[in-house]
Amino acid sequence: MKDKIDIVYLWVDGTDENWRAEKEKWLQKITGKVPMGRDSVAKERFRDNGELMYSMRSVAEYAPWVNHIYIITGFNQVPKWLNTKNKRVSVIQDTDIMPADALPTFNSATIEKCLVNIPGLSEHFLLMNDDMFFNKHLSPSHFYDAKGRAKYRYCSLHKFDPEELKTKSSYEQQIFAAQTAISKLFNRNMFKYSSSHGIDPYIKSSMQKCLNEPELRDDFQSQIRNKFRTSQEYQRIIFNYYDFVTGRAKFIHARARKYGRHKILNTIYNALHFFSTRKSNVYVSNVVGKTDLLLRAPTFCINDGPENDNDILRQNAEFLHSRFPNKSEFEK
Repeated sequence: MKDKIDIVYLWVDGTDENWRAEKEKWLQKITGKVPMGRDSVAKERFRDNGELMYSMRSVAEYAPWVNHIYIITGFNQVPKWLNTKNKRVSVIQDTDIMPADALPTFNSATIEKCLVNIPGLSEHFLLMNDDMFFNKHLSPSHFYDAKGRAKYRYCSLHKFDPEELKTKSSYEQQIFAAQTAISKLFNRNMFKYSSSHGIDPYIKSSMQKCLNEPELRDDFQSQIRNKFRTSQEYQRIIFNYYDFVTGRAKFIHARARKYGRHKILNTIYNALHFFSTRKSNVYVSNVVGKTDLLLRAPTFCINDGPENDNDILRQNAEFLHSRFPNKSEFEK
């Protein structure tokens, strides 16, 4: 595929005093009135551990073909280390792409539904969290085929029953909501496809069509105005499902290498799925004991979770610094 491919990041500095004051003000206003997810305001959801700089270093090293990088943020925030004179990077405030009555927002899921409004965004773009990293030289064909169809890597997931679903995080419930919506709209079973939590490819015109679907449009417009994450929203995977059922995406089963106690079984599994595992994203929250696994992966994610204490955060940061030590063109 010869089309340009952009990257979009969502980023926030959760230590910013103005941001924190607004967050607390709105939290007090809507607590008890809006059904927020139990993990909607957890500190790790907004904690900036400095990963964005290393993530962009990984882009510079392993994906130099990327056309442009957009960093979506709010409250006029700009990463202190960012070289804003670099013409390949734009910092976009959420006020530039979201309806006025949806702001301020503290909900990444709402911002993701407005990415089509980014001025100049290319037809094909990758959406990355700041804790996702390129780990090897990858060509555009890793994400799109020759016809421009997105190559989405999914994990298997069984369908939750209603009682089981209540115990799951808002993230998992949002995926279920997306599965339900597309399954109903197209009479297709989407419940076995879940996110591998990696760098995902999108198609702007297809995302716009999904947002404008008559059966979904009102839901999207309502959800865009949720200031904090709720369990009833559509997770962004809904756009990947839409691409799949409309023939604009190929779904690829992502299988992570197995490791741990059952060494013989793990060896057999890894051998059987060698070609799949070597092309699959690896997702961890703690790098300790997993660095060999991470270094084999084409891309990886080091997710921040409630179990990450200061010691774990320090070890994660040390790993990233050792893995991506070279300053990139995107830094001052």
